[in-house]
Amino acid sequence: MVEETRAAGLTRRAVLTAAVAGGAGMAGVTLASPPNASDDAAELIKHLTGKTPTESDRLHLAMPRVFANGYTVPLTLVIDSPMTEADHVRDVRVLAPRNPLITVATFHFVPQRSEPRVSTRIRLAQPQDVLAVAEMNDGTLLMTRTWVEVATNGCA
Repeated sequence: MVEETRAAGLTRRAVLTAAVAGGAGMAGVTLASPPNASDDAAELIKHLTGKTPTESDRLHLAMPRVFANGYTVPLTLVIDSPMTEADHVRDVRVLAPRNPLITVATFHFVPQRSEPRVSTRIRLAQPQDVLAVAEMNDGTLLMTRTWVEVATNGCA
């Protein structure tokens, strides 16, 4: 009578699969957030743009404080600007630091031809501060933020 014994342990395929999955997971974490990112919004924006933003009451970011799911969170952004050649908004970035992709939306404006206001819906991965950063014609960055609590992840 011949007895068969099976080698207990991991196969080469299982080890390679685990290594690739682990490496891909670490790469995703590295790409999802900038190195040494802190919860400080100004530091995040400086890392992304190279410029330090200033908190401003010229930006009005309206979002619900609590929303049922993160798939379609309404957002309205209004910037106080006359939109003249001397004082206008070039562009606005909406950032969600806890999303897989931090930059959620970018909007461009033209002086004397567009009104600096936007209404849309965005996805949020989890409860977080949503940031709006406006670059003015002189190169300065204005920033505002609002906390949004979502119950269901919108970035699956």
